[in-house]
Amino acid sequence: MAKIIRLEDITIRDGAQCLWATRLSTHEIVPIASTMERAGFDVVDVTGGAAIDTSIMYLQEDPFERIRILRQLMPNTRLNFNSRGQSVFRWTQYPDDVAHLTLQTFARAGIDSVMLFDPLNDMRNLVFSAQVAKELGLYIIGSVTFTISPYHTDEHFIEKTKELVEMGVDAISLKDPSGLLTAQRASSLLLRMRQVLKGQTLQLHCHASTGTAPDVHRAAMDLGDAGPDVFHGAVPPFAWGTSHPSHEFLIEELESRGFQVDIDKQALKEMESYFVGLARRRGMPTSHPILDDPEMLVHQVPGGMLSNLRQQLTDQGMVHRLPEVLEEVGRVRAELGYPLLVSPMAQYVGIQSVLNVVTGDRYSVVPDEIRSYLLGYYGQTPGPVDPNVLDKVTRGEEAITQRPGEILEPMVESFRAKNGPFADDEALALALFYSKPILSSWNKLDWDGYRSTPKNAFSLLVAGVVNNPSISQFSYSHKSKPLGINYNKTTKIQEH
Repeated sequence: MAKIIRLEDITIRDGAQCLWATRLSTHEIVPIASTMERAGFDVVDVTGGAAIDTSIMYLQEDPFERIRILRQLMPNTRLNFNSRGQSVFRWTQYPDDVAHLTLQTFARAGIDSVMLFDPLNDMRNLVFSAQVAKELGLYIIGSVTFTISPYHTDEHFIEKTKELVEMGVDAISLKDPSGLLTAQRASSLLLRMRQVLKGQTLQLHCHASTGTAPDVHRAAMDLGDAGPDVFHGAVPPFAWGTSHPSHEFLIEELESRGFQVDIDKQALKEMESYFVGLARRRGMPTSHPILDDPEMLVHQVPGGMLSNLRQQLTDQGMVHRLPEVLEEVGRVRAELGYPLLVSPMAQYVGIQSVLNVVTGDRYSVVPDEIRSYLLGYYGQTPGPVDPNVLDKVTRGEEAITQRPGEILEPMVESFRAKNGPFADDEALALALFYSKPILSSWNKLDWDGYRSTPKNAFSLLVAGVVNNPSISQFSYSHKSKPLGINYNKTTKIQEH
């Protein structure tokens, strides 16, 4: 019997983050949500750090309200929240009670899956969150994040996989956020990861940033039953580019190898039609090419980090020095023990590199976060730190060796007492993560703002026609039903 493969959809979270700077509103998701439910995804990736930041700072939305609405429209689909463990979904490290409050609050809103990863692959930072998630009954995806360095060997990744297995996660994902995997490395790693699993589902989460993604996914599929059980993908216009492969590509390649894909293909077509139409209305690209960027395999700077570096240098009138900064990124990363270039470490390494180039005096100016990292407050460095840099930055202070969450003082109740009262735990959680100036300028859209939003794509079409002053009447009939709908400005909608 053919192995059944399932798909995780990253369209509205990771896909939008990669290709639309996360500027995808709840209003724009709601009309297609019931179709996404019908598609039958293993998991729909809904929210995480950038999505929550954007909802508050740019979209003026309540991030918890999005979850509640999508839970109503997708009652039988796992909805996923991405957590950085001890950093939760922001950049600094938080004590255990903050991680507990956050997971509990997201679960109450409707999240029933959590993807845990650590920017250093220090799995100690995930232990507490995994325990809480298990108590809450959440589906737990533990991620092993891939990068390239002298210390990120196959043995390193397999040991990290074993640690996640011992935590009792439900699934393990080989996560390649920068598209650095090659077909050969993916085959080797996935096969060895499969051998140490104890009933967990194996997933592949691989971005298409460098051009290797098609071959990486084909190689994973060629492993047969030993390969991934779940592949992550998206529908256009949120597929390819720096995002993930399209579901269409994954399905075609899987079925050509004899796999059975558990998905409603018609629902996927409707999703693609809807989002392509949305892209046209917003003046956004309706598709993205499969990139070929071998240089990224050298400097490993992800697309989002690269755009930030370019903007920082532009602001200083020094954009012509970008090649120097990219070279400095590699040097700084090596000196700091090869942290992964994912949030928040990507931002910290990038800022330090810019400072080194702009000042001309390396490490004369050091962000507090870099100092905290070298003192162990983000976890264990993957490789040894350059002793000269360590001494210059820490000034001889001893680094901690415990799990950071063990020594960070609890803060939820003291924060509540000092800054409360709060309407509920959602308000408390947001106040813990965001400053008063940010929240004071946040004009959140409440539930009433969504009541008039069409709850399916057909209703959206009807609403668009009704609100178009150039259309005075129209009729509609469904080919499979003897139902017609007539509309004119006087008699409104009539069904027969």
